[in-house]
Amino acid sequence: MNYFTQPQLFISAKAKKLGLQLIKELYIQRSARLAFYLDVNPSFDGHEAVLFWTEHYLAEYPDANFSDIQQQFIRSIPES
Repeated sequence: MNYFTQPQLFISAKAKKLGLQLIKELYIQRSARLAFYLDVNPSFDGHEAVLFWTEHYLAEYPDANFSDIQQQFIRSIPES
């Protein structure tokens, strides 16, 4: 029998923690089409896009705290 596994995102524990906090606080749904705005792989769902973006942001700004990340995230998404 063949078993297929879903591709995994490899992100740091800090990026995962802060990304999940961002998802919770901003009520981001998995179906949100955020990849285009966050400049990540367009095949990522809303949660994956946030986690991957958070990883990239922390790579550029390793000392960033949650408030910095949240502000930059909000600036990245246009108002509807």
